[in-house]
Amino acid sequence: MNRRSILRYLGASAAAAVWPAAAQPQIPLVVFFGQTDEKSLASFADAFRRGMRERGYVEGRDVNIEVLTSAYSVERAEVLAGQIIAKRPAVVVLQGGASRTMPRLTKTIPLVAGFSGDIISAGLVESLARPGGNVTGMQFMSLELVGKRIELLKEIVPRLARVAVISDIAHPGEERERDASQAAADRLGIRMKHYPVTKPAELDSALEAARASGTQALVFFPDAISFGQRERIAAFALKHGLPTVSGWDAYAEAGFLLIYGTSLRAAWARTAYFVDRILKGAKPAQLPVEMPSTVETIVNLKTAKALGISVPQSVLLRADRIIE
Repeated sequence: MNRRSILRYLGASAAAAVWPAAAQPQIPLVVFFGQTDEKSLASFADAFRRGMRERGYVEGRDVNIEVLTSAYSVERAEVLAGQIIAKRPAVVVLQGGASRTMPRLTKTIPLVAGFSGDIISAGLVESLARPGGNVTGMQFMSLELVGKRIELLKEIVPRLARVAVISDIAHPGEERERDASQAAADRLGIRMKHYPVTKPAELDSALEAARASGTQALVFFPDAISFGQRERIAAFALKHGLPTVSGWDAYAEAGFLLIYGTSLRAAWARTAYFVDRILKGAKPAQLPVEMPSTVETIVNLKTAKALGISVPQSVLLRADRIIE
């Protein structure tokens, strides 16, 4: 073999040795970005991971998943959002306030939101059927569920005549939730009074004002303020003998008497559907926003006993879960 042939052989061998590694496709990065506490976000991310596994994805082989939270800090959310964008992920799944932060900073990275409020009034999509931009996902808020919470509360506490609604008035869709609650209260002959809050620091005064007014129960819409303060709210309500109702399982686990609403575990698992479609080439603008199909009723019997409330069998038999 002459010198020229040897060089050609060595060059080809080197190329063969290097090419397989270089040709390996990069594993797509999916970031699960939230603005809640680490424990809650971990449970949501676990449900999402389960949804990805059910679609055949093996983490580390087919996809890399990174979980980040700003722990209710708006300033930290801005910093993390910038860092996430710099990583150029294939998709970002958004929880809580991150659903408001990230879409302001990127119009190109596909975003899948699990949104607790009205996703249209928040300006994240043009419509549920045709999102129109780089955001799609799940809208957890359903007005059909709001009135049912008060109906269930009335069934548990038949003499219920006065309720207080405490809610974050900046939460997209809050006014519609309040209207639906008022309509349900009117149907049941219950007097409803609203106590607005805009930040956690205002919660104490709202709770005290509601208690002083003679309210017989507390109604909380699922929003960032009440979710982040759910244990403190439950402790206050228990101290003053007030039944509490909201819409997600974590409220009941924190000590609320009753929840009726979206199954967050099922909803976060469903967000994997959107990520799967996007990784396979679909655009968020073409993927309709979905409403959760799994609704659950949870009764905290431990709280009921502490309040001296006997929960009717008719409610217990319909409950998806009972906390004892």
